[in-house]
Amino acid sequence: MRRDRTRIEDVTVGPGSPDPLAGMRGRSYEIEAEIALPASGAATEFGLRLRTNRTRHTTVGYDTGTGELFVDRTASGPADFTEHFAGRSSTPLPLTEVDGERRLRVNLFMDTSAVEVFGGDGRATLTSLLLPEPDAQGMSFYATGGIARIVTLDVHRLADVFRVTDRDPGRPAPPAPGEFRTSGLGALTVLPAGRWTTTGAGRTGHFDRDSTALSSTEYGDFELTTLVRFGGPGPADGGAGSVLLRASADAADGYAVNLDPNLRTVRLFRRDAGRSTVLAEVPLLVRGGTTLPLRIRARSTRIEVLVGDRTVIDTTDGTHRRGRIGLNVFGGRAAYQDTHVTAL
Repeated sequence: MRRDRTRIEDVTVGPGSPDPLAGMRGRSYEIEAEIALPASGAATEFGLRLRTNRTRHTTVGYDTGTGELFVDRTASGPADFTEHFAGRSSTPLPLTEVDGERRLRVNLFMDTSAVEVFGGDGRATLTSLLLPEPDAQGMSFYATGGIARIVTLDVHRLADVFRVTDRDPGRPAPPAPGEFRTSGLGALTVLPAGRWTTTGAGRTGHFDRDSTALSSTEYGDFELTTLVRFGGPGPADGGAGSVLLRASADAADGYAVNLDPNLRTVRLFRRDAGRSTVLAEVPLLVRGGTTLPLRIRARSTRIEVLVGDRTVIDTTDGTHRRGRIGLNVFGGRAAYQDTHVTAL
């Protein structure tokens, strides 16, 4: 696996110091390091920034204040697909006293999409999935709040096990854009997070929790028609979703017509400050991978929901009289096409 080695010995680094790893690049490598902190003037944090380019990096570091080894992937790459990906993971790891210095031994493995970190000869471990950009192959060593001494630091370049070449594959070609046929929605804003793209199936949302594309246009009385499709091309792809109506700007208030292939129901919720109340629930065979024609009419306090030509919900509630339209996905993939809203 190891192809070649670069060694750095007895280099002290502090704020503003030259970077001892400047110019080094790699995609798959192993790093073995022993770092020492002096009795006084020691850094409050030190570590490695890996898979770097001008805007991206993943940090493997040590916080002397908390006594924790950590991996921070806040700036590692794309994270807009979920609010739970970006962030910092850590584990306690006391430093070892050697000749009046506090020392940390760390061994890490960097692959194209993951980093594994072993601290203190395996007493602490961290593993993180990464999504670095193809050109993010730089690395650097840093120390803040004081100095840290690199006792030894070895970078071993590793051969790619599953590649026949070490050449960077480059950026993948973007998918062919689709078309979202719509009228009456205006601009769409995604709340709170999630990935929405225009595909051949229309406006398509991907998220592991709730994600809503909320319209900029408000309606009181209206009629909405849309074609809804849940799931994706794979058999494991799932998802449910809702059409929001008369929703507030933060989607905490309003109504939601929910279609769920897992529960095989159509439900009408009222949302009040983020809390949901079921106003109506009707069994309906909703299958992933099939397209449902959906029609919603809201007139004064009356709300009607039709699937195809069949009226499945017809009820009244006067709590919310005006608001925005939202397209929602939950726990997978949902696509909306031919979505048109007409004021009544």
